[in-house]
Amino acid sequence: MKHRSVLMAGALLLSAAAAAAPRLLWEFAAESTLYAPPLTADLHPAPGLETVVSDSEAKTLRCVGADGKELWAFAGGWKKRLASAAALGAALPDGARPLAVGNGDGSLVCLDAATGAERWRADAGAVEWGGCVWAELDGAPPQELVAGTADRGVAAFSADGAPLWRWNGNARGLLAAADTDLDGRAEVFGATAWGVFCLGPDGAPRWEQTTGDDFTGAPCLFQSGKDWRVAVSSVDDDYLWCLNAADGAVVWRAPLLSGPDTYSGAGTAVADLDGDGAPEILAPGLGGHVHAVGADGALRWVFQTEQATHIAVSAGDVDGDGLPEVLAASGDHALYCLDARGRERWRWTATLRLIGPPTLADVNGDGLTDLLFGGSDRILRCITAGGRFLPGAMPWPSRRGDAAQTGVLAASTVPLVTEERPLFSFGGFEHGKIRDGLAQFDPANPLVDQVLARPRGWRQEGTGAEAFAVVNDPRGGGKNGKSLLLPVGAAALSEHVPVGPEIRAVTARVRMRGPESATAALVWTGAAGALAETPLASGDPDLFGWRTLALEAAPRPATATHAALRLRAGAHAQALWDDAELTGTVAAPAKAEALVNQAGYDTGAPKAFVVQAGFAAKKARFVVVDANGAAVFEGDLPAPERITGFYGHDWGFFYQRGDFSSVDAPGVYRVRVTLDGVTAESHPFEIGPERLWQATARPAYRFFWYQRCGMEIPGFHGACHLDDASTPDGACPSLAGGWHDAGDYNKYHNAPYVYGLARAYGLRAAAFDALRPADEDGFWEELLWGADHVRRMVAPDGSAFGSITTGYGYWGPPELETDNLPCTGDERPAAGHAGAAVDEHHAALARMAALAKETGHGGGEPLAEAAVRSLDRSLAEGRRGWLQLSTAADLFTATGDPRHAETARALARELAPGPLGDVNSLMADTLERCDRALGEDHTAVLAAALAAKADSLVARARNPFGVVAFGDPEKPNYFNTPADKGGWRVGTNSQLLEAAALAARALRYQENPVWRKLAHDQFNWVLGVNPFNLSLMEGVGSAFLPTYHHRYVFSGVPRGAVPGSVVNGVTWRTVGDDRPYVDLSGADVPNFASNECWLPHNTHYLDALSALSAGKR
Repeated sequence: MKHRSVLMAGALLLSAAAAAAPRLLWEFAAESTLYAPPLTADLHPAPGLETVVSDSEAKTLRCVGADGKELWAFAGGWKKRLASAAALGAALPDGARPLAVGNGDGSLVCLDAATGAERWRADAGAVEWGGCVWAELDGAPPQELVAGTADRGVAAFSADGAPLWRWNGNARGLLAAADTDLDGRAEVFGATAWGVFCLGPDGAPRWEQTTGDDFTGAPCLFQSGKDWRVAVSSVDDDYLWCLNAADGAVVWRAPLLSGPDTYSGAGTAVADLDGDGAPEILAPGLGGHVHAVGADGALRWVFQTEQATHIAVSAGDVDGDGLPEVLAASGDHALYCLDARGRERWRWTATLRLIGPPTLADVNGDGLTDLLFGGSDRILRCITAGGRFLPGAMPWPSRRGDAAQTGVLAASTVPLVTEERPLFSFGGFEHGKIRDGLAQFDPANPLVDQVLARPRGWRQEGTGAEAFAVVNDPRGGGKNGKSLLLPVGAAALSEHVPVGPEIRAVTARVRMRGPESATAALVWTGAAGALAETPLASGDPDLFGWRTLALEAAPRPATATHAALRLRAGAHAQALWDDAELTGTVAAPAKAEALVNQAGYDTGAPKAFVVQAGFAAKKARFVVVDANGAAVFEGDLPAPERITGFYGHDWGFFYQRGDFSSVDAPGVYRVRVTLDGVTAESHPFEIGPERLWQATARPAYRFFWYQRCGMEIPGFHGACHLDDASTPDGACPSLAGGWHDAGDYNKYHNAPYVYGLARAYGLRAAAFDALRPADEDGFWEELLWGADHVRRMVAPDGSAFGSITTGYGYWGPPELETDNLPCTGDERPAAGHAGAAVDEHHAALARMAALAKETGHGGGEPLAEAAVRSLDRSLAEGRRGWLQLSTAADLFTATGDPRHAETARALARELAPGPLGDVNSLMADTLERCDRALGEDHTAVLAAALAAKADSLVARARNPFGVVAFGDPEKPNYFNTPADKGGWRVGTNSQLLEAAALAARALRYQENPVWRKLAHDQFNWVLGVNPFNLSLMEGVGSAFLPTYHHRYVFSGVPRGAVPGSVVNGVTWRTVGDDRPYVDLSGADVPNFASNECWLPHNTHYLDALSALSAGKR
């Protein structure tokens, strides 16, 4: 047996549906086919969960640890292959957990699950494709074991192996067991060759439903209302049957496109896929079909593989959205992930057929859902799609629903929450066309004004009619200033809005002034195209002739994916339209999330979290639990509140902020919240001295190493752009090196980043140096790499070369963009001289030269020489600002030349003659260094300016997250969303980190708990306390973006993920809609606005972190 730890998957096929591709965590190689699905539970003292597999032809039961390594193996001396699955019982009086497995040779063996030691053995009868189940037959622990055999019926045994009873009927396949009559004891259900039966807890037959069909499938138990039902499929004829558990009466039967075989029949599952409180039965068939049949017997959808073969399913949430997906393991070698409508989201392809469905669990305790499965290629695989593990969203996580193999869907205790949700934003016809993103409308288009005047969110249908138009609203005092004029015979269709399975119904309304022949209709569409068009009923006109057309709570067709509103003018008269609305009735299980800083919290620092819930809880409490689950702190949560953006769009959740700042003992913790009985648990986090520093400082600076240009970065790219660059005059200056700017390979000016990073390094140089592992470059070496490139960017006359870029069109490995040979004609161009950008070059080089002397690293002379040339040019051109002051002060520190001191003193008098205005971190750092170099004292000036700025930031952070918003504190624009024009945009991480740095600078002069909370809240948002429950620093925390906008993905880097990268972050959805957005599609090239890394973000992160951890001046 071999364990293989794998960094990336080689057999991933990402479907067209938006989803994150899973990644392989490890593989365990067995010796023979894994017919039985894995059983995963906490069996052993080793960390995480263990997985038990039946190594069939090797006749060995194996236990594999959370790391994919074998913990024990039991060779049972079986005479036949081990094709059946093990069943795990509840703890026995001695604390051991019993693990039982049957064999085709008739033996039934019970082991100690922790050690694999045999406890007892019995002669039960042949168990090959069937199995056994643990249940309380006598109403009290310990559980009893019931085995279904192929030759001797059904046999029950006590926990210590004593025979209890045997039913000698014609049993086959797997059993199910549950207390369906509420007497405290479990009944046993099974299938025969011709029907279905129920046995009492004493083995006496309760009923037998014989139809003559071949019941190859295994029975599954679920509740429909208060009644228990039995679902089981048959072949010849191919039906899914639903029987009353009390008496076996047929409730309904649904025809299947293909019936089950042994593999498919055992892989039936039951789950509430759409959250409406009624389960769906997932019936696999031999033709590669997965049928989703409602509890009422109606077929919801069918999925089919291209190859007609066996398939088996389990169901659970693998993407962390709170609703289960369907996981289907197929004989065509693929594991399919299907959404609630049966659409493929992704597939994983093995080398041979898969047999049993996957088992879903958080194997390694990282808070993410793992999938374990095997088949004929003899490999047990553990993969993850990166979704958060939500135990309440795992209705059928393994072949029989649980480790005891009961075949029961547990009744949900989570209530449904119903609310009305606006689906459409542009029914007032107040907005013209806009184009989001970088590509804007071409102003040279002769019809551009006409295009821009078209109503946003609408299009005209058909041809021949006069064009529709937005006109001034003729209603005196109407709430809207515009209306839509539809000419005679014209029609308009709104944009198609998505209607997910959580939307039960849609209400449509619109106001119309015109002929009674004008109509409106709600249009439903799905994968098959147009599904239905339902007219709106017209009301009576008001005094101005306006009438309301409405359709109340139209049920969503089962296969509908989108809805739209169609407006038609009369055949002989025009019509005016206004106030169009589409409102969805949403019913979904009540759910909540506890959002924490996934990197952790510092001892002695503020410790806040936020609860995000889909309902307003009347009673809300939280408890902080340690790694052992013991409570260490608890408290009440405040009243829930909503967040509404600048343009009136609600974020869609209730928010409550909690605090556990008094918890300071180092360790790993989680926050567990309970809202009116609904529970949620956070990702794990650590508390410790300087936890933020220890967890994030090195990843934040190490990110720049992965972004290096001009050298090989193993696992990321080869040596690239060694021929940078060419200039407009045909020269080829040596400008290789530096860093790729973002998710592209361009090099604009690295100087701002060297300058910002050097300022951060200067605050805690020794602490940064202490983080350096012996076998890699540290922060100082990274600064030198960037500084060397900046030095070469400065021309002999003190000017600087401009951006080195070929734009955004190249999407391959960076080493292939050019031939890497200078002056051959394919070099990337450097744009002339940089003009004012030269200032950042001399500031960066001078800061590095000063640090080289201050820290004893040495080697700063070439940097100082280039800085002097650059500064002289800048001053000669009349620029006298903060960058010039910074450079002069640092050059005096580095060289001792008194002329630089004179320049610095003069600039300080000009820039800070008295109280400062709007201060920032750069200004504060510059004045502090100037004071140290020149012996001056701006302490009072800086303290006052920083205090005023910190207070203004606090005023703009009055929200549950505590993040700084833009604009008026009384009406915040959280993401600086524009009202009417798209264009380039990125998320707000840099702005938030700049705010954190400012607050941290203020704290160096004066302790203020409000400022300290402000600083930590900005870090919290970046590291997990945001509406998406994601750490926006790759690799630090538990949950991350599914994919990144980075060309490295086409260089072989999984997900395009660069360790330590801070992405652009949360941004607005669209123009005029400042609800939060990040791209969770899992696309190879997701939206850059939220999912792209960029050097400024890590620079600001390190600036803020250094200032916060540096302590008082």
